[in-house]
Amino acid sequence: MNLEWYYTFLVVAKYQNYRKAADELFITQTSVYNHVKNLEALLGVELVETSGRNIALTEAGQYFCKIAKETITTYEKGLYAIKNMKSSYKTTLKVVVTAYIDNYLIPKFLPIFFQKEPNINISTTVLEDNIPQAIMDGQYDIGIDRKEPFIKRVQYKNVCEGKIQLAVPNTSENSNLSTEIEYFQKYRILTNNHPTYWEDLEKSISKLYSNANFVSIASVRSTEDLIKADQGVSYLPVYIVKGLQQSQIKLIEPKDVTPPISFTYLIWKKESAEIDTFNRLFEEFVRQEREKVD
Repeated sequence: MNLEWYYTFLVVAKYQNYRKAADELFITQTSVYNHVKNLEALLGVELVETSGRNIALTEAGQYFCKIAKETITTYEKGLYAIKNMKSSYKTTLKVVVTAYIDNYLIPKFLPIFFQKEPNINISTTVLEDNIPQAIMDGQYDIGIDRKEPFIKRVQYKNVCEGKIQLAVPNTSENSNLSTEIEYFQKYRILTNNHPTYWEDLEKSISKLYSNANFVSIASVRSTEDLIKADQGVSYLPVYIVKGLQQSQIKLIEPKDVTPPISFTYLIWKKESAEIDTFNRLFEEFVRQEREKVD
């Protein structure tokens, strides 16, 4: 996912003209066109259609406009908040996280942390691989990963994120569907948005429905967007879906497939009061988020 595609699409949506969009963005019309096409390829839907010399938003394009605006607004608010925080901190903790943690947990956790610990600053870095190694090498103080670390010279603690359930498009056409197999028959199954549990989950689904159509989408955010766009189903943590307070996605109670349990791993090497405080508050935060939907 590239946020530049979101920005470009919103400008295209405003003018409904590639040339005017290119003029505002100070890029070529070809770049504007490619950004939109890349976004369409990612989502699996057409966002714009040709109307004479101009273009018009499709129904999916009009719907996605709201999603793009919300995404950009959240991103810019986060940047503003971080850049305008006071600089008079006693300690700075360097925290490295995966994109999933950065998208779904860090924006909600950090305001709570800063309120309780105003004298500890946090700098975050997103890294998809080798987080335990980066902690062991001393590049960061704390890592938050979705994979269990297998390096002996680091410490870690697993934090249970709670139940996983099948997340499906909440459309009127699906009102007569109630079981997992009915959704597997109708939709692509978006897999690999968790680094560990999908191999076993795919086997369980294939036993239930041998013609299951699996499509690998590594990003949880992209998975969520595709479900909203009525393009697939997937297994996601319950607290994430319910925490979004959205009407475009609903959860199916498990009947034929036993869903896995999702864990997040706090990883650190050296001991300090600040690291202990961070770990304790993060574990407490995740527990409270889970309890909201239990």
